[in-house]
Amino acid sequence: MIDTHTSSRAAQTRRIGAMRIVRRYTMISAAAGVLSVPVLDVAALGVVHIALIKEITEYYGAEFSEHTARNILIAIGVSLVPGSIGSILSRKALQILPFVTPGLGLATMSAFSAGLSYSLGAAFVRHYESGGTLDGFNLDKLHGTFGLRST
Repeated sequence: MIDTHTSSRAAQTRRIGAMRIVRRYTMISAAAGVLSVPVLDVAALGVVHIALIKEITEYYGAEFSEHTARNILIAIGVSLVPGSIGSILSRKALQILPFVTPGLGLATMSAFSAGLSYSLGAAFVRHYESGGTLDGFNLDKLHGTFGLRST
């Protein structure tokens, strides 16, 4: 007979460990969000996200494929392009306003990067807790997490 209390406690402990990984990468993403070089900031965040997916995948004992992780990130990136264009235009508009400091713009980008990483990590934790695999990751659910519609 399986002790459901023990298995529930083990699942809770495992989730706490996984969310610790997510929080660590959230902080790294916040730091990467401070980069103000247009292509470098996106590249740095992509590297952080692949590392996040890899560590969570390995934590749950699933097989990691960098190719699959990159495909997931590319699909997310394509969905975020319209928002990125809006973000660039917003940054330009904020630079025109005399009372907005460059620090506020960097803080906003840092917060956005951290939030994106947290959402991505939490989505992968939920996916693996439900018995999913990296190859079976559902992008439609992830798009719902980010408030995006599927393309």
